Amino acid sequence: MEIAFSAALFFLILIVFELVYSLFQKPETRSVNRVAERYSTGLQEEEELDILYYRKFSDIKLFDAILAAIPAVGKLDELMQQGGVKTLAGVFILFTLIVGAVSFLICASLQAVLPLSIVISCAGALLPFFYLLYKRKERRNRFETLFPDALDLMGYSLKAGHSILASFKMVAEEMADPIGEEFNRIVEEINFGRDLDSSLRNFSRRIDSPELRFFVTSVIIQRETGGNLVEMLVKISGVIRKKFRFREKVKTLAAEGKLSAMILLALPFFSGGAILMLNPEYILLLASDPLGPYMIITALTMMSIGSFIMYRLVQLDM
Repeated sequence: MEIAFSAALFFLILIVFELVYSLFQKPETRSVNRVAERYSTGLQEEEELDILYYRKFSDIKLFDAILAAIPAVGKLDELMQQGGVKTLAGVFILFTLIVGAVSFLICASLQAVLPLSIVISCAGALLPFFYLLYKRKERRNRFETLFPDALDLMGYSLKAGHSILASFKMVAEEMADPIGEEFNRIVEEINFGRDLDSSLRNFSRRIDSPELRFFVTSVIIQRETGGNLVEMLVKISGVIRKKFRFREKVKTLAAEGKLSAMILLALPFFSGGAILMLNPEYILLLASDPLGPYMIITALTMMSIGSFIMYRLVQLDM
C-alpha cells in the first residue's frame, strides 16, 4: 500500500506540473496568423496550414502527437465539441487523471484497502466524463428547443429574397446560443472556403441531434435535386414541434418510473446514514471486517447494474 501511495503521489505531481504548463503556456503563434504569414511571405505549398480541419489536443507538441495517435482521444474531443466545452482534450485528460489520483490518495490516507481505493479512484476519474455527457445533453436540449424558431427565421429570410448563407447569418445574429454560435461557425467556415455540404455535415456532427440531421439531409438533397426550400423548412419546423409535444407526453408518463428509480437508489444510503447515527458499531463493522470492503464493492456494482437497467426501461428513443 505504501508503494502504491508513493507512486500515486509522484504521478499526481507530474500531472499537476504538465497541467499547469498546458494552461499557462502561450502558443508561439496562432494558426490564423501563420496562414496569413504564408500568403504574405510565400511559404511552400506543403507548409500550408489548415485552420478548419485540424484540431490540436494539447499545446505540448509531444503530448499532442501522442494523443493524436489514440483514436479514443478523437472521440473525446468530439464529445467535448458536442458539449460546448472549450478546453483542449489534453487538458481535460490531465484533469481527469488528477481527480483519480487525488481520490486514491484520500482513500490511502484513510487506511482503506487497496481494491476499494482503486474502485473509488476510478469512479472519481469518471466524474468529469459524466459531466461531459451532462453538458452534451443539456446543450442539445437547448439547441432542439430553439431550432424550430431558427427554421422559421430562415424561412422568412428566404421569402424576403436572401440567399441561404444570408439566412444562416441572420440566425447567427438573432438567435441565442447554442443556435447562434453554431450558425455563426457555419458562416465563418463557408467564408473561409469550405463548401456548404461539408459545413452542414460538420454542423450535424457537432450537435448530434436527429432533428438537425433531418434538416441537413433535406437541405443537401434540395440543393442537388431542386425544390421549394422555404416550404421544406416550414414542414420540418412543424414536424419537429409535433415531435416535441409527443416527447413531453412521454416524459410525463415515464415520470413515475424515474421517481421510483431515484427512491430505490437513495434508500440504501439513507438507511445506512440512519443506522450510522443510531447504532454506529453495527454499520462500522463493514470497515473493520476484512470482507466488508468487498461487500461494499459488490453492492455498489449491483446497484450500478440495476440503475442502468432502470434507466433504459424509462427511456424512449424517438
